[in-house]
Formats: sequence, C-alpha cells, structure tokens
Amino acid sequence: MADTPKNQINPAMKRGTETQYDTQTRSPAPIDTASATEGEGEGWPVIWLIVLAICLVVTGYLII
Repeated sequence: MADTPKNQINPAMKRGTETQYDTQTRSPAPIDTASATEGEGEGWPVIWLIVLAICLVVTGYLII
C-alpha cells in the first residue's frame, strides 16, 4: 500500500527528518551534571511527618 494522500489518515502531514535539533552534538549524562550534595534533602521526611500529624489532628478535631 503506497503512501498516497488517499491512504493516509491526514494527507496534510508529510514525512520528513528532524531539522530543529542538532543530532550530531553529544551532551554529558544527566548524572554527570547533577549538583546535589551529600545529605541534601534528608529533612523532607521529617517535614512530611509533621504535616501528616497536623492533618490528622485537624481531621480528628473536625470529626469529633
């Protein structure tokens, strides 16, 4: 079956190659460019536990 406008779903769309981005240039892996430090973000579980406790207290107050 040939790709004629009759057989295509949308005849206005045409096949082509990507010309917007340079595919020849290599970039470093994301892990090599990450700027996180040791221990960064370890406090978030404690913050979420405090938020959970406050939500439970407010929920308990509103139910009773």
